[in-house]
Amino acid sequence: MISWRTAAIVLALVCGVQRWQSCTRSAATRIVARDVARDAAIPPSLALARVLVPASSTPPTRVRTWFGFRPPAWAAHLLPQPGENMRAYRDRILPIAQVVIAPQRARVARLRDRLDDHQRAALDQAAGEAAAAIEARVTKAVVDGELQTVTPMTGVTMARELLDIVERGNTRFASALTADQRDQLASSRFDFADYLLFATPWEDALNR
Repeated sequence: MISWRTAAIVLALVCGVQRWQSCTRSAATRIVARDVARDAAIPPSLALARVLVPASSTPPTRVRTWFGFRPPAWAAHLLPQPGENMRAYRDRILPIAQVVIAPQRARVARLRDRLDDHQRAALDQAAGEAAAAIEARVTKAVVDGELQTVTPMTGVTMARELLDIVERGNTRFASALTADQRDQLASSRFDFADYLLFATPWEDALNR
């Protein structure tokens, strides 16, 4: 850790260098503008505008926003690109998603291995039914065109319905267990929603 005095000195030096660069850059711009005005026989103000904004400069690229929010560059790259159809988008993103989710899938698989046979059977049934219901709801939204014009309230309604499906799956799983088994899971790190999210092979639905 550095002292506040050292930090103040370093900050002052950085500000001084930046100020010097801005002054020298402005002076150089004025010199170039003066030469342009002399050679082209135009007013100095117009010459300065030509120097600062060259005629060959291309218009700025339009930045995509979502309800006023501008995603960072890496997030924008994960979105569908102009001219990219959904199949090409799936083929580009799916390998990345599988690599990112692989550690989480291994983690929830280890948690499942700690359950007994009865718990695993109840978990697989409840998770399978919940995953099928979620897939059916999302497919319906795609077919009906609900996702074409997404609004904040549309997203809220969709999220509420999906969360209700997860809650029903968790209730079904818990009801299939004994009181001792529920107490055992309550004291462990196992979570039904966590398992459903990472263990379900959602990418299989995209390949159909």
